Amino acid sequence: MTPSGRPKKAWWPSSMLLRGESVVASTGLVLAAILLAVMGGTAYWTFRVHRNAMEAARADEIHSLGTILTETATSLLSSNELSVTRRLLADAARTFDLDRCRIILGDGQVIADAEPSRITLTELPATWSGSAVAESSAQTPDGLLSLIYPLTVPGRGHGQLDLTASVRNDISYFWEAQTGVGIIGALALVALLLVYRRMRARLGTMGLIREALLAHQAGGAEAASLVIQGTRRAEAEAWNKLVTEKEHLQEQVMSRRVEGILHSRVQSGSELGNALEEMWYGFVLVDRNLNITYANGAAAAFLDTSPDEIRGAGFREIAPDEHVVELLSEVASATAGNRVSVEVDTRGDGDGGGAVLRFTMRPLRREDPSAAVIVIEDVTQQRVADESRNTFVTQVAHELRTPLTNIRLCAETAIEEGHTDPETRAQCLNVINQETRRLERVVNDMLSVAEIEAGTIELRKDDVRLEALFEEMQAECSAQAKEKGTALEFNLPPKLPVIKGDRDKLTLALHNILNNAIKYTPQGGRITVNVDVENDEVTVDIVDNGIGISEEDMVRIFARFGRANDPRVAEITGSGLGLSLAREIVRLHGGEIRVESQLDKGSTFSVRLPVHAEAA
Repeated sequence: MTPSGRPKKAWWPSSMLLRGESVVASTGLVLAAILLAVMGGTAYWTFRVHRNAMEAARADEIHSLGTILTETATSLLSSNELSVTRRLLADAARTFDLDRCRIILGDGQVIADAEPSRITLTELPATWSGSAVAESSAQTPDGLLSLIYPLTVPGRGHGQLDLTASVRNDISYFWEAQTGVGIIGALALVALLLVYRRMRARLGTMGLIREALLAHQAGGAEAASLVIQGTRRAEAEAWNKLVTEKEHLQEQVMSRRVEGILHSRVQSGSELGNALEEMWYGFVLVDRNLNITYANGAAAAFLDTSPDEIRGAGFREIAPDEHVVELLSEVASATAGNRVSVEVDTRGDGDGGGAVLRFTMRPLRREDPSAAVIVIEDVTQQRVADESRNTFVTQVAHELRTPLTNIRLCAETAIEEGHTDPETRAQCLNVINQETRRLERVVNDMLSVAEIEAGTIELRKDDVRLEALFEEMQAECSAQAKEKGTALEFNLPPKLPVIKGDRDKLTLALHNILNNAIKYTPQGGRITVNVDVENDEVTVDIVDNGIGISEEDMVRIFARFGRANDPRVAEITGSGLGLSLAREIVRLHGGEIRVESQLDKGSTFSVRLPVHAEAA
């Protein structure tokens, strides 16, 4: 409005609009602009997500291909199958669109290449010189992924497999999706125009109502200034009736409010104070200078002060965050609207203390001596639950994606080459079997967590032959440890007892502990599984010389979704469920798990199980 109280004129010609239509014309233009911006943003984001997803899938495909080719080429070269090896590289380069695929011996000679003209050595020598290389991966700015895998032919020498492939994909087919987005945007604009034209006949009355309100705000003190003249539309008649009834009701409400305020302040003052003191929410009243005029006990606890000190104190001095003070100042001065909410996280010191507090502030009525009211809530558990759920979903998605990718690649390789190369088919089936078991363990972990949380977990107790159980563990985990370059040793007594318990769940618990030892023990490390039987109790000690666990992380690792804060742990995928499930399962069998560890020196997990005890 202008200083004189008259409505501002619109920047477009008034002849283009109906009377009163300007109240919503600007809103329609803003909506159209927002719609166009949303459609443009959607098109850009769709294009970016598709491109990134394809590049990530391509990189995973090349990594898996390099692992399979290394194992296959090692076996073929050990058998002097040089021609088959060269054909394998040529087929792989053609099938997976590789820019370079070759095997270089330790002395620098190229023994096999997808491009035959690049081969520098025609026959495979009996032995050759050269040391082993380390596995490496690098990506150039122009989108080329270069991989080097070490290759060792037993008794003959070392070599390496070089792969180079482009991870940038042709994005021309994305234009079909962008065309669809454009068509949808155009249809949405047309629909918006049709709706606007249909409602245009009613906008005139809405504009008249707006003009009446502006006139009343500019100085019209009587209800007559709100009455709409010159039209007999249903909306105008309903508005005029509402104005008349409002004037009549206002007179009645004002007379009753005076009586009600006097009565309530006399009768319910003490009851209200007692009720606020019993609330678990913090309740604070401040005046216009942000001095506290009232605060209950919960508010004193949240603000880390005593009930006697908080009353009469300045909120600026005890507020946990300066941003809260700034918002409260705006609320108290009636410049921040009716209600403002902000959360403050005081857990940043890392000592396990602090909380996440939500401050909700709103102004009070002008006749009240206090300027604003603050309600304080502790939402720490909600935020912890949200963080745990998000971490769990991210970790489980990664845990599932990797084995699924390997299964798909091995299945494709077995289908394409299995009928001509039985050895390749057998290797692919072996990888598929291992990854399927890995998926099964992840799914079993999630199902077991759901059963424990619901309180419905049950033990199917039967005779468990420990000898067979440890033989199965040794067979399955030895391959995993060998692949990582870690020594795994089982020290078993001559005779193991048959205990009562749930074989599947005991296997899951021991597997989770042993798999953790393998994951967190670097290459060249050593893991020992010692089993001892004494006094009707079986003790299983899993000892490693891995990265170890700090004292402050000892409790966290057994919490659900909990993982150590060591940066090296963040680089290794995991759901944070393994040790939590293991402890619950062992407890259900009447046993216990203990851990001793030193950072950078290794850990010892001890599982004690009674032979004949009943379940806990």
